[in-house]
Order: sequence, then C-alpha cells, then structure tokens
Amino acid sequence: MTSTAGFASSSVTAQSWEPHVEDGRATGEVHWLVQSEDGTMSGLWRIGLEEGAEFPYKPEASDTFHAIEGEAELETPDGEKIELVAGGIYSFPAGFTATWRTRSPFLKFFVVA
Repeated sequence: MTSTAGFASSSVTAQSWEPHVEDGRATGEVHWLVQSEDGTMSGLWRIGLEEGAEFPYKPEASDTFHAIEGEAELETPDGEKIELVAGGIYSFPAGFTATWRTRSPFLKFFVVA
C-alpha cells in the first residue's frame, strides 16, 4: 500500500493478504488499500467455503461493497434473506445484523466509513 498527499494505491500479490479476524474468529483475508485514523477503511476481502461458510455479520460502521466474484446470503434476525452476487453493489449501515452464509468463494472491494 502506498499513500501520499491523499492518494493511495496498492498491488495485490500472494503475500499482500493478511488474515481478517472478527470477534476472535478468522473470517477470510483482507488486502488493505486504506486504513485511516478517522476509521475509514477500504480494500479487498475474500473468503472461501472452508474458512467461513457461516458467521455473524454486524458492521460497526457503514459497509459499502462491490461483489467481484462469488455468491453469499445474508439472513436478518427477522428471516429476510439478501442474496449477494458477483456484480452487485451493496451498502449496510452501522448496526445492521445478519448471518453471513458463503455459497461459493467470495471476493469484494469494500469501503467502511
């Protein structure tokens, strides 16, 4: 990751991914583009079926993302099911809660603010 004068760029390599841990549980891998002091974060996140077929999804800040590949489902506490598919753009507010179910290896570009 390179960041100067408000500009950030990054190159994705096999070595540039790091484990993503949420509530003490590994939930895929992340490649960071931006991690700023104000809490804004962006980058790539990926997960396979083996490491995260199902886990709680509860963003602490607004989570907006473009699904690049794969399929997943979010199920809210009231039973509503939201299908996440490659090519879709989604935005969930802080405090949103659901169960994430990975249907196939999933890759997204995200912005958390």
